[in-house]
Amino acid sequence: MKLPRLLPASPVEESLSGRVFVYLGFGIGCLGVAIYGQDYVVPAVGLAIAALGHIVSYRGRRQKRSISGQALVASMVFASMAYFLADSVGAIFGGVMPQANFAILLVAVTSFDLKTRRNCYSSLWISLAILYLAAVYAWDYLFAVLAGVWFVCLAGFWAASHLRRLGAAFRLPAGAAAVALLAATGIGVLAFFFIPQPQAFPSGPLVVSLPTFSQFKGEIENPALPLVQIQGSTNTVDLRYRGRLGDAPVMYVRTGAPAYWRGLVFDTYSDGVWTSSRRGGTPFPPYVPARLLGPGPDHNLGTFVQTFRLLRTLPGVVNAAYPIESLYVPVGQLARDPYGTFHTPGVLRAGQTYSVVSYIPDLSAARLEQDPMPQFESGDVAWDLEYTALSTDARLLAQHAVEGHTATEYDIVTALTSWLQDNYRYSLEIGHVRPGVDAVDQFLFVDKKGYCEQFATAAALMLRSLGIPARLATGYSTGTYDPVLNQSVVRERDAHAWVEVFFPNDGWVPLDPSPGYAGLPATKFPDRWAASGIARLIPHLTIGAAPAILASAGFLGVIPPAIAIALVVVLAYAWLRRRLVRRRLRAADPPGSSDLLDLYDRLQKRSGRRRAPPETPLEYWGLMQDAPDEAVLEEVTQAVNEGAYAGRWPERARVRELAERLS
Repeated sequence: MKLPRLLPASPVEESLSGRVFVYLGFGIGCLGVAIYGQDYVVPAVGLAIAALGHIVSYRGRRQKRSISGQALVASMVFASMAYFLADSVGAIFGGVMPQANFAILLVAVTSFDLKTRRNCYSSLWISLAILYLAAVYAWDYLFAVLAGVWFVCLAGFWAASHLRRLGAAFRLPAGAAAVALLAATGIGVLAFFFIPQPQAFPSGPLVVSLPTFSQFKGEIENPALPLVQIQGSTNTVDLRYRGRLGDAPVMYVRTGAPAYWRGLVFDTYSDGVWTSSRRGGTPFPPYVPARLLGPGPDHNLGTFVQTFRLLRTLPGVVNAAYPIESLYVPVGQLARDPYGTFHTPGVLRAGQTYSVVSYIPDLSAARLEQDPMPQFESGDVAWDLEYTALSTDARLLAQHAVEGHTATEYDIVTALTSWLQDNYRYSLEIGHVRPGVDAVDQFLFVDKKGYCEQFATAAALMLRSLGIPARLATGYSTGTYDPVLNQSVVRERDAHAWVEVFFPNDGWVPLDPSPGYAGLPATKFPDRWAASGIARLIPHLTIGAAPAILASAGFLGVIPPAIAIALVVVLAYAWLRRRLVRRRLRAADPPGSSDLLDLYDRLQKRSGRRRAPPETPLEYWGLMQDAPDEAVLEEVTQAVNEGAYAGRWPERARVRELAERLS
């Protein structure tokens, strides 16, 4: 008994030019990995192996597959898998892009067995997957060109294989070829704009890069960060001095929602210097799933992904949007300090990539206005409320700033923030604070201008004097966000300091009193027309986030769902209309005509060559006398001739009898 085929047989691909397009499509994927992943060895080796494989498979395309040949290809596939496991688990070969390199080797070794048209299409689709993996590292618009060229290769293979099937040479008119080239390039550009670009979800050590297996030895190391200095064994933020920060890029952040990238937190202020009162850290594995971090905020709009790629060596501090749901950092071990910041044992080197999933807390006015004023038991010692370093004049100024706005904690916080932003100027052109001079008083009463550390320090201490816990947070602001690429370019000058204010029902909430910045820098969906970011965010959002998406996208936010609904309606109408038309035609046709033509089409597929438009059925039969079902094809050809030219169509029973004779 012969088992039925799950898929119809695919014809042998005879087109040499079509195979060239398949190879070029693979080359585009390798080029993307080389340019953006900066991994050159495997793409070069893969291209060389694939070139040899295409030559071998084309020469032997009509030969039957041998057991030894299949065994050789299978062994090379297993060798590629062994490479993938070694690179993924042990980083033996560098561990930069193990998935992409495995796909490259897979295409290369299977190139020795590309006999059919289906095999060639499979090779093309895997090359598209390679290009898609390279998009994890693609940070500019050149990637749209690569995507467009790949679509040219796909269109070229389709045209070449179909022309070969019809017996025609691969010669296209210059005008038509130019139109096809422009159309394919346009498709590539549109795909780049609208298809969600991949992000690395923290799902274990096979995501993007591999652990270096360095472990903590004792306490968390002290990092040297922008705005942060080292004094002895502690990290500090010193208001009396600030170094110059240039425009050099520090890192790329691929994300659908720009945010503040929080790093270190400080809660103790004295004599112009911030320090951290709490020490130590809790160890964590390099991949930290959500279950290890506990539940997220009670009221949040969902989660979003960030993929960080470092452009320079940075201290071992995981900058990310907080609060964090899960993360993966390519080190042997992580530690979380008492303020929630994750640290690595050593520095994070240029080229490393890590990924984080963060919550999007609901920091709307309607939500925060419901929080009561913080209450503390008598005798509690909390550094987040210590304000003895604030002068009496500054305390009176804080009361004046919030006068008439003390109904809720939210009223006090927003009133003080607005007052500082309205009455003081942001500037980096200020001198050093002289020894013995209070840095906050110098800022509030003399200079009346300053940079972010001075605004944040004044706000934190003034809020403490009003009974509201506050502390200093440092890290980076959003950077320059590109809504099409869905990425932020974070530079040295984006190093930033802001305040975290404690709300009883919502925890630590970011507050930025610096002029030119949002007072409540909540993570939110950008106001843009590109649908790619929204498409990627929707699966990670709760139902309550839908209004936030539409509100942030403005009027253009209704365009993607409107297009989707219209497309569904059009496709449903087209499908229904086609069904009705085919039913009417079948009803009008003679009883066996449709069945006979379906059988004739099936025979053409089995023979590996379709009848060209100029050929008559008899001319086609004259060229196909060596077909596998020669006898059945002859009788069907005669029946088609009689039906088409004499109107004598066979009965359905006769057609079924012919169909049953197929081998």
